[in-house]
Amino acid sequence: MLAGMATQTPEYVDAGLRSLRWLMTQQTAPAGHFRPVGTAGFGEHRQYPRAFDQQPVEATATVAACLAAWRADGDAEWKTIATRAFAWFLGRNDLSVALVDTHTGSCRDGLHPDRANENRGGESVVSYLLSLAEIRQLARVNTSQTPPTALRAVGT
Repeated sequence: MLAGMATQTPEYVDAGLRSLRWLMTQQTAPAGHFRPVGTAGFGEHRQYPRAFDQQPVEATATVAACLAAWRADGDAEWKTIATRAFAWFLGRNDLSVALVDTHTGSCRDGLHPDRANENRGGESVVSYLLSLAEIRQLARVNTSQTPPTALRAVGT
């Protein structure tokens, strides 16, 4: 999507949007909350991805991708999905456990099937902070009520 936006190539943007729509079907739990593809067993040949171990970096990448999609096509549903992915950090996840400690600024390293990973590494903190920055930027844009210019409108 980003390459398509940078080069004003709608076909690239469309391919990215289709791919992200498919990925979001894989990363939405039956209850409707965000569930990143787990890293346990990831890439095993002909095996369906496992739900755990869920990592902050996937949530952050999803927030960024969904907001890029919103900027690309202007569909407000992408903002909703990005916000749902961010809520994963705050406890809207399979275990209903907040990964972020707002008092210390730390972020747990992910979710195991039965508990949060109590490690609080730099990658997790940076992932959370990047997501927080994106969501805060979205809030500022929403306040100004300035919708993005969709690439399709520019490229057609």
